[in-house]
Amino acid sequence: MTEERLKKTELFMAACGINVLLACHPKNVYYLSGFATSARPYWQIKQTCCLIFPDGSRFLILPAPWAQENIAVGPGFEVMEYSGETEDCARTVASLLSRQSGAKVGADLTWMSTPFFRALAKELPHTLLLDEHPVLAWCRMIKDPLEIEALYAAGKISDCALKKARDLITCGKEEQDIQSALNSLMIAKGSMGQGFTTKVISGINGSLPHHMSGSWQIREKTATIVDLSATVRFYESDSARTYLTGGPIPELSDIHQGICEILEKLPQKLYPGVPIKEIDSFIRKELSQIRPDAMQAGTIGHGVGLQAHEYPDISPDSPELLQENMVLAIEPALYLPGHWGVRIENMFHIRSSHADIMNGLEASYGNR
Repeated sequence: MTEERLKKTELFMAACGINVLLACHPKNVYYLSGFATSARPYWQIKQTCCLIFPDGSRFLILPAPWAQENIAVGPGFEVMEYSGETEDCARTVASLLSRQSGAKVGADLTWMSTPFFRALAKELPHTLLLDEHPVLAWCRMIKDPLEIEALYAAGKISDCALKKARDLITCGKEEQDIQSALNSLMIAKGSMGQGFTTKVISGINGSLPHHMSGSWQIREKTATIVDLSATVRFYESDSARTYLTGGPIPELSDIHQGICEILEKLPQKLYPGVPIKEIDSFIRKELSQIRPDAMQAGTIGHGVGLQAHEYPDISPDSPELLQENMVLAIEPALYLPGHWGVRIENMFHIRSSHADIMNGLEASYGNR
């Protein structure tokens, strides 16, 4: 599959007028070359990058000692090692780019560190680095069969954790204790770790979309949001459920049910050619009918892949159309600041005429 990704990347490079591609983000390096390591977080192994040339030359540039490891990389890649210093990496890149005088170089400027950018500017004073972010964002937006397989597997682990969450969310239990138990369960089920920090946020904490779990204790007649991500072969799921504690809560039960009904309508509305901004408009209109005075999230969903949050965003100004084999996480939510939040999130695989729900755990799970 790596060769197919490289061919797709080269087509997008041509469309964007880029002759040479310099990828610096560890996820982009993995996407192109197959190189990744779970032995150390990416910020501990220093700068890695890929260079793709129009003549078919491909280089994977790694700090010592990673280049000496038994690394399985994609076809046609020459592995080059540098000492580990940022300036040395820049010199290695510059020595390769010097072969392409006057070439338009697309670089991952949204990720590139300031020291690396400055070192490259020093080594290549007459080379203009263009932002290549759209190239790989577009490439990664459409998933190949191996990527989809990994995302289904990650989603299955998420389902296991979300199912367990209902047993763990009991009055008097602290958010952080539940968070820890869910993280352990996902690892035991085969997750490489969490794509993002697991959120267990209850009561008024749930009214803040990005609140972090803490020592807050679960209380009677409250809503508790659990939002988590499992990782399989470096691909990250993203799913959420809201649990109502202490029996039916008329106000929150109705909101919970309303959001579930939105998610139930989506599979037949998600198919190739549909403008993403129309999906955003539909969901927001439905949410407004459930509770007009409640706050809605700025982004109603997003792509999922090597990162739990990636392009495209489901937002009012999205320029994209749905395409077959996109994978999206869609998360209708309502928040009443200082009181409660209800968020339910499913993953969807866009097929030729509809979307498949990738979660096996029903959206209504948690509404007792």
